[in-house]
Amino acid sequence: MDRLINTVRPYPWGSPTALPALMGTTPDGSPQAELWMGAHPGAPSRVQREGRPRGLDRIIEEDPRGELGDTVVRRFGPR
Repeated sequence: MDRLINTVRPYPWGSPTALPALMGTTPDGSPQAELWMGAHPGAPSRVQREGRPRGLDRIIEEDPRGELGDTVVRRFGPR
């Protein structure tokens, strides 16, 4: 199991306090609208691998069956 490092999307309609409260972090005053988790190419989660954070999209791309499993790849494809 890997711990995901996720991206907060700072859209203007976001709350300056809701996501920091959820994540237990200190608000920085900027609007924080969405916490993206997953392999979306626009803001993929990162995973600590080989001593550095790597994009989850790249990790899955390199070994889809190893990361997602045969059943998931058969049903949804390798992405």
